[in-house]
Amino acid sequence: MNKMDRKTEILVIQAEEAMTSIPTVLQNQLLATKFFVPVASGPLICRPRLAGLLNESLKHPLTLVSAPAGFGKTTLAASWAQSLAAKQLQVAWISLDEEDNDPRLFWSYVITALHIHRPERFSSLLAVLQSSQGPPLKYILMALINLLAESTEQFVLILDDYQTIIKQEIHSTIVYLLEHLPPQLRIFMLTRADPSWPLSQLRARQQVLEVRASQLRCTVEETKAFFKEVIGIQLPNQVIQKVTAQTEGWLVGLQLLGLSLPERADPLKLLEEASGNQRYILDYLTEEVLQQQAQEVQMFLLSTCILERLTASLCDAVMQQRGSQQMLERLEQANLFVVSLDSKREWYRYHALFAEALLYRLEQAYGDLVLTLHHRASLWYAEHNQTTRAILHAFRAHQWEWATDLIEMKSIALNAFTWGVSKQNLLLLRDWLHQIPVEMVYARPRFCLACIWMVLTIIPQTILETWLNAAETMLTAQLMTQIHEENAPPMPIPQARQELENMLGEAITYRAFLQCHMRDGEAALALCQRAQGLLSADNFGARTHIAVTQILASYLSSVNNAAAAVQMGLEAGSLNQAAGHMDQAISLMGLTAKLMVGTGQLCKIEQLIQQAIRLGSKPGAFTVGWPMVWQAEVLREWNQLDAALSCIEEAIKLCEQIKWSISLVYLQTSYAILLRICLSRGDYDRACSALQEFEHIGRSMSQFWGAYSFFTTIDQVRLWLACGELERATHWAEKLDEEERQGTPFAREREEVACARVFLAKDQPALALERLKSALQRAATGQRWGHVIEILILQALAQQRHHEEMLALSALSEAVRLAEPEGYIRSFVEEGAPMASLLAMLREEQRKAGPTPYLDTLLAAFPQPSKAHERHSRQLGHTTIPLLPESLSERELEVLRLLAYGASNQEVAQQLVIAVDTVKRHVSHIFAKLGVQNRVQAVRRAQEYGLLDEKST
Repeated sequence: MNKMDRKTEILVIQAEEAMTSIPTVLQNQLLATKFFVPVASGPLICRPRLAGLLNESLKHPLTLVSAPAGFGKTTLAASWAQSLAAKQLQVAWISLDEEDNDPRLFWSYVITALHIHRPERFSSLLAVLQSSQGPPLKYILMALINLLAESTEQFVLILDDYQTIIKQEIHSTIVYLLEHLPPQLRIFMLTRADPSWPLSQLRARQQVLEVRASQLRCTVEETKAFFKEVIGIQLPNQVIQKVTAQTEGWLVGLQLLGLSLPERADPLKLLEEASGNQRYILDYLTEEVLQQQAQEVQMFLLSTCILERLTASLCDAVMQQRGSQQMLERLEQANLFVVSLDSKREWYRYHALFAEALLYRLEQAYGDLVLTLHHRASLWYAEHNQTTRAILHAFRAHQWEWATDLIEMKSIALNAFTWGVSKQNLLLLRDWLHQIPVEMVYARPRFCLACIWMVLTIIPQTILETWLNAAETMLTAQLMTQIHEENAPPMPIPQARQELENMLGEAITYRAFLQCHMRDGEAALALCQRAQGLLSADNFGARTHIAVTQILASYLSSVNNAAAAVQMGLEAGSLNQAAGHMDQAISLMGLTAKLMVGTGQLCKIEQLIQQAIRLGSKPGAFTVGWPMVWQAEVLREWNQLDAALSCIEEAIKLCEQIKWSISLVYLQTSYAILLRICLSRGDYDRACSALQEFEHIGRSMSQFWGAYSFFTTIDQVRLWLACGELERATHWAEKLDEEERQGTPFAREREEVACARVFLAKDQPALALERLKSALQRAATGQRWGHVIEILILQALAQQRHHEEMLALSALSEAVRLAEPEGYIRSFVEEGAPMASLLAMLREEQRKAGPTPYLDTLLAAFPQPSKAHERHSRQLGHTTIPLLPESLSERELEVLRLLAYGASNQEVAQQLVIAVDTVKRHVSHIFAKLGVQNRVQAVRRAQEYGLLDEKST
């Protein structure tokens, strides 16, 4: 076996030792092997031109090595990284994969990679990052930048396989780091595809060095050196030139070609036979390599290529033989695309392209064996308590009985909200579940119920109902048979009968849950009563589901009793807390807080959330993120916008780490509240991003959840209007009226309020008032005073537009009366200048009866005019409160000032280092807020409002 050189071995040992100084909670989340610089298992050719190019990269904040697979990116970077030790540079290496798309986890890896070299410098930052009450990522990055700036060492951060990162939030944080990067850090990125960054801006500022496939291709000289020094074959110059041309310097192609060559074989003839694209060459040459291996090596390669990671005992189980450790070391020594993942040579992986080619060969030559190999892998994973991987391999093996056994083993944990499964694996399981024979689903009601709960959020309603029908039919028949066999039913009820009744009760509970998201809440409540009569007293999981169903049915459906729903939520949370089921209790508190937003009980929400946070204070209690979502909403309404943003960012971080089947709902709702907060802050770009993330999550979920109805239906319309997209909002409202309305009565009410906003924007107050009338009546009947406040505010604005000033003030007075005890602010402020004018009139009227502290507070929260604006108002003889436009964000004010100087869109983009499309979007927002059509009008209106200094014009 080829040994790693001594320097590399020391680095690996240091990395393993440094991992022990990381907090335990973080060690459990991170794979130590991701920090190891890959070790070449054979000789490498010297490529001084590339080494010199990489040395130049140290002059740039970012080096982007972007090329398709097989061009030697990782090998090149690993070799170069080992040479940096002599230059006193600290190399922080991370091998990324799809699971690192969690922003918090990604930066945990980055900071840990730096911590490995200087634990004393980065340990405190790691601790803050992992704190359940830690600050938003932006502040973590600011702290990281400051720590690096104070350092006397220089670090090179190498991110391998960055193409696996698709989360926009991670891209944004990397760009932020690059914009403020101190000279103590250089970032080196290896990727198969360019990241979705503003690369053009980085190029313009000369902040990036790009290394492309054209530079990575082997030259004629390098091809000659490769065959001579690595393969040990001396080829004529003419042959070398043709080989280089035909492979286009593709390194993995050269390596496969070299391994494919028997003695005295003609490489050109081999290449002629393998003519075609790289995919075909890869498959062909892999087969040639296999044919030269001993039979036992061929079978080992083919049998183990189904595994993402290899270890001896797993390979022994899949091969049903011993000696896998020796075989793995033999493959590494032969340079057969095997990569060691640790210094102890316990875990390995194949080169991704080689594994793909092997799998293709396996399926072509031994198709029947594929299923057997997956089954053996499944058995090994199950024996080692890695149930999720065991289930996935069971599905790939088409071992439906075994897969159902595994799922049933987890059914109790599933029902109790405790089985951990990531979103990625949930979606994969959903796809496999479609392949299980229908007759097997129908014959195993326990399995059927387990699957329903596991994929409840992401499976179509029609399939859920089919499974429920099958389960209920089978369970009812079995239960009737059981009862008939009992001539004189003994006391207590036999265990077999109790189990059947429990399962039937669960099936009915799920049916009620589906029903409550439709139109018939009364039917859902009746089903809940029936289910309660079947469930045993200790079946807390199912009884919690019943409580949730009753709560939602009372709130969403024609039952329309929000007060009863809130009370049920409080009682169910207390019962779970008393029984020691803290996660369920916290979840129910979060749901109850969500409903309280509608009932307008902001102060009680704050009390309930603090109680939930105390319950979830233990390490790893990510469920507390769900109630924190509503804490963020309360802070937003109280006009504490910075605190609200920090809170929702922390809530999203925690919700992303929850591994329940219901966690997608929590995460999607978190982005709905982030959207609201960004609207309040005037950050429309980020609001658009939050809406996109909300919709992205929603596309993988079942349609019946109706997550839009609570907030996003109205907030989406508000965002369109804020961005000047009135035509889009109008089209949405018209389409809504043309189609048959779907969803619950609550959802339809929210749509009516959203339509009213569109009509107000179109200056059609009569139509707006018509829409608001029924919505107000329904909200008041349901005792949802938060929604009543919202509707009354819109009603007042519509009546003002309709020149019905007394009616407008009456509606506004009622809204103020309801809002004052709970401290509402943003609901008024976000309606802008017309609302400020109405509030000023109301204050003038009410001051006749005494002080008006709440109205004073509301008016003080509106954007205040500048001194220049006040002077201008006096010149015009204005004596009432000036009507201010909706406030402009800081970035919009920067764009406005440049427009006043006469800058073009391109010049604004260059000055602010943003894309031209972003400038256009800002200009559109500015025009919409100022109520103008062009730049000249915008500048004039801005001068009127004192938004521009005299120097700006």
